Amino acid sequence: MFRRDVPKEIPVIRQSTRPSHRMLRTRLAAVALALGAAWTAVPAAEAQFGGRSGMASLFTPDFLRRDLPVFVDSLGLEEWQKPILEALLEDYETNFNTASDGVRVSMGQLREAAAGANAEQVMEMVSRPLVSWAAEKKRLREDFLQSVRGTLANDQAEQWPRLERALRREKSLPLGELSGESLDLTVLVRELRAPMSALEMASDAIEAYEVALDAALVARDAELDASIAPMLRAMSTDDANSGIASQERIMRWRIEVRAAQEAGIASLREALGEEYGPDFEARAMKLAFPMVFRPDPITPLLEGALALPDLTDEQRLALETISREFTVDFAGVCGQLVAAYRETEPLEPRRRTEFAARRAAGDTTRLTDPQSLADAKTAREDLFAKYRLRILEVLSEEQRAAVPGMAKPAPTGETKVEIDRQFSPVAGDGQSTPAPGASTEKVEKDGSATSTSGGRTPGLGTSPDGGSPKRPK
Repeated sequence: MFRRDVPKEIPVIRQSTRPSHRMLRTRLAAVALALGAAWTAVPAAEAQFGGRSGMASLFTPDFLRRDLPVFVDSLGLEEWQKPILEALLEDYETNFNTASDGVRVSMGQLREAAAGANAEQVMEMVSRPLVSWAAEKKRLREDFLQSVRGTLANDQAEQWPRLERALRREKSLPLGELSGESLDLTVLVRELRAPMSALEMASDAIEAYEVALDAALVARDAELDASIAPMLRAMSTDDANSGIASQERIMRWRIEVRAAQEAGIASLREALGEEYGPDFEARAMKLAFPMVFRPDPITPLLEGALALPDLTDEQRLALETISREFTVDFAGVCGQLVAAYRETEPLEPRRRTEFAARRAAGDTTRLTDPQSLADAKTAREDLFAKYRLRILEVLSEEQRAAVPGMAKPAPTGETKVEIDRQFSPVAGDGQSTPAPGASTEKVEKDGSATSTSGGRTPGLGTSPDGGSPKRPK
C-alpha cells in the first residue's frame, strides 16, 4: 500500500539578478531589529525556504510541568516521587528561562555592531549565539534527565527507554509536515477500547512501532538542529539553493518518519486482528489524510433516498446497486488522492521557494496544485457529479424533493443535454458512464452543472482543499 519516496532531483533555482543595494540594506535592517527578539526571525527564515528547521523549537522548553503524567505513566512513579519530580521540573523551567533570557539580551546588544555590517557579518553575529544556545539547551535537557534518573529505583530505571520514546513522541511528533508524519499510533490503539486480550496480542507490534518511530525521529530531529546555521546563512545571502538544500536534507528524514508510521499502521492492523484492525486502520488513515478521508456528499443522499417510504422494488434495487458501486469507486479515488499527496508533499519546499522567486521577479501567476494532485481532485469531483446524477435518474420529482440536499431543480435545456451526453447509460446494466471524449462537468447541489476540468487549485499556506492551514498537520 505504501512505498518510500525520495524527492526527485530538481534543477537549481536560477536567479537572474543579485539583490539590489537597497534590498540588501532593507534586509539587514530587518535582521538587526530582530536581534533583540531572535525568535521573531524564525517564521521568516522558514517561510523563505518552504519548511521548518530546528529554529522552530529553539526557544521552546523541552519539558513543562504538564509533562508530569508522561513521567509517572512511563516510569511507574510512586506517590512520594511525584513532588520530587515536580521540583525538578520547576528548577528546569527556571534555568531554561534564565538562560534563554540571557541569549535574547546578548543578541539585543549586537544592534549597533550590526548597523554597519554586511549580510554575512550580520548573520554570523546572529548564528554564533543561536548555535551556542542550541548546545546549551541540549545540556539543560540532559542535566534534567540525569537528575530524574537519580531518583529512580532499579525497576523504574529499566523503563527509561520507554520514557525517552514517550517524551520524543510528545515533543517531536508535532514538528511533522508530511501527511501522517505526526501520528501517534499508541494513542489510537488506546482509543479503540479493545479488550486487554487484544492489546496483549498486539503488544510486540506496538513496541516494534515505538522503536522504529523513535529511531526515525532521532535522525530527523538531529537534521533539524543541524540546519539552523545553514538556514540563517542562506537567508542572509538570499541563497535559495542552499536554503532548499537544507530543507531537502530534512525532507529525506521526514519521509523516513512517515515510512515508520505507515509500517506501523500495517503491522498494528494485522496484530489487532479482523475485529479491531480495520477500524484502527481507518482511523489512522483519516487522521493522516483528513483532506482525503472526509465526509462525502453522496452517502447522505443515498441514505435519504433509501429511507423514502414510497420507493418501488426496482428503485430500491437500483439505489442499493449505486451504493455498492459508489463505495468501491470512492475508495479508488481516495487511494489516488493519497498517492498524489505522498508524491507531491516532499517536493513542496522547492516548489514554494521557486514560486516566491518568480513572484519577486514580477510573475503574477497563481500557485496551483501539482498536476497529479489536481487530477486526483478532479477525479473525486467528477465521481460525486456522476453518482449524484445517477441518484437523480432513479427518483421522481416528488421523491427528489423529499431527500435532504437534493430538492433542487433538475438540469434543463443545454445543460441537461450535455450531462446526458457525458453520462450516457450503458444498455442493459442501468449504469451511467462518461461518453468518450465528453467534457468534464459536475452537477452542483443546486442541480446546475459547472466545469471541473481544472480541479480546485488552492495556493500554498492553505489546506489542500482550500481551507485554513492544517498543523501538526
